[in-house]
Amino acid sequence: MSTFYKYCCLLGFQARKNKKKSEDYHPIKTSKPNELWCADVTLFKTADGIKHHIHFLIDHFSKMILAYRIEKSSSGKTITELLQEATLKYKPEKLSFLTDGGSENVNETVSRFLNDLAIPTKHDIAQKDVLFSNSMIEALNKTIKHQFLYPKQINSGIQLSKVLDESVILYNIVRPQMALGGNTRFETHNGILIDFSKYKTSFIKQKEIRLVQNKAKSCKICL
Repeated sequence: MSTFYKYCCLLGFQARKNKKKSEDYHPIKTSKPNELWCADVTLFKTADGIKHHIHFLIDHFSKMILAYRIEKSSSGKTITELLQEATLKYKPEKLSFLTDGGSENVNETVSRFLNDLAIPTKHDIAQKDVLFSNSMIEALNKTIKHQFLYPKQINSGIQLSKVLDESVILYNIVRPQMALGGNTRFETHNGILIDFSKYKTSFIKQKEIRLVQNKAKSCKICL
């Protein structure tokens, strides 16, 4: 690594300057689950050449996938069905909903459903009603596709559905998240407090275990 940086310096390569964020940039922050939900649609092409539209609905605070569905095209009807499924299951007291300005999100079907709910609702459009983008769910799209879907040979929609089901379980329930203090997304959404000190303690213990294991497997010839 030191050699690499040495030659970068000699050849005149320099790191790009970090752009300073605008003073008007105030990303949205949430303090509890079900305070803000985000929705988006992402494309995935299977090996048979067919494009599939994966619809996601997530909780902004816990980053947990609340509902998802694969369709042949992006659809306001599907977004509405995901919202209906999630509201029945999680029963929020009030709901803020953030999407981009796509036709699958901004339409009469979605508006009618939100207006008919018996709780206060608010639908914000990224970069229109708010200055920032819907980056939380865009990051989810990238993670699901690059870490779970692209590494596998997925030949059909049936196989995609199976792999996606398995991926959502891993993403929500199995994988801990450093930004959540070592909690899984499911744990945080279900009210388990984020405790960074607990995460750091576990990290130190795991480091000690790895050192013991590495010393036990050292090359005897070189000693």
